[in-house]
Amino acid sequence: MPPTTALDALRARGGIATVAEVAAAATRSTRAVVRQAERQGWWRPFPTVIGLPRAQPSSRDWIRAAALHASGRTGEPARDLVAVTRLSALHVLGVIDAAPTRVDLVVPAWRDVRPHPRLSVTRSSHLSAADVTAHRQLPIVRRPALLRDLAAVRDVDRLRSDTIELLRRGELRLEELTMLLQRSSRFPGRSRLRQVEAELRSEGRVDSGLEYEARRRFSRVGIRFDRGQVRVPAPAGASGDWPLHLDLGIASLCFGIEVDSVAFHSTPDAVRRDAERANRLALVPDDWRVLHVTWWDLRDRWAEVVAMTRAVIAAQARRHLGIDWPTARHLAR
Repeated sequence: MPPTTALDALRARGGIATVAEVAAAATRSTRAVVRQAERQGWWRPFPTVIGLPRAQPSSRDWIRAAALHASGRTGEPARDLVAVTRLSALHVLGVIDAAPTRVDLVVPAWRDVRPHPRLSVTRSSHLSAADVTAHRQLPIVRRPALLRDLAAVRDVDRLRSDTIELLRRGELRLEELTMLLQRSSRFPGRSRLRQVEAELRSEGRVDSGLEYEARRRFSRVGIRFDRGQVRVPAPAGASGDWPLHLDLGIASLCFGIEVDSVAFHSTPDAVRRDAERANRLALVPDDWRVLHVTWWDLRDRWAEVVAMTRAVIAAQARRHLGIDWPTARHLAR
């Protein structure tokens, strides 16, 4: 069997590896591997990491290389711990599109990592092996720990949006966040994260930051809705995707509001799903009324939206309850 070359060793590791790994696999010195990399124009993002030549390294390439550079060298997982966190982790999970210029990593407080312009390293006394998991071959902090790290650098509104998106994607359960807050009594930004957890626990299911903002704005003008999203029951004999859930509303009035954001309504598939939902809703015999609200409405047409919402709620209250306006007892909590 022919000996493994440095190129073979690098390819076997997905095209990115530490110099030490390649040297060990090819039974060569690290100096010899570095010289070959320089001679053949391999990618060298960090002093300890090499990669196959590439015209334009992707954000994922940089994140993977950074994690390799920052990993320890003892061979003991608990001591070599490193994980992708903060905005870099949100990018890896698909929560945000743009990756930060500097890769966000977290390591135990007692570890040092050689500084580099493409690295932003947090040394944390809270990090443990239980906080780290693998995501598409990258070490990444588990979602409650990710929010703990984000709390130090995000304001309440962005932290709330991050939490809502992780919940919507099934990456996080609110109970996990509650447990983290109970375990960790002190960390930067804890009060902000505690506020977000309390708000979302009080409001029930929320699928977007825009939806939460709409609910908050309506509440400020005295318009209250059922807790969480509103369930529209299936008509007798219906098939397909039932029940429907509307973002905001009052079930006892057969009234709902859909908060339409670009993120969920800008593709052909999204348009098709919206049409199917509207058609299914037309089959319900209970005379439902549904309004649609956009970010533009919240910004530029708020007075008109409030007036229309009040008018529809009043009409539905008279139609279904025989009263002029619903009270707290008519809201599902």
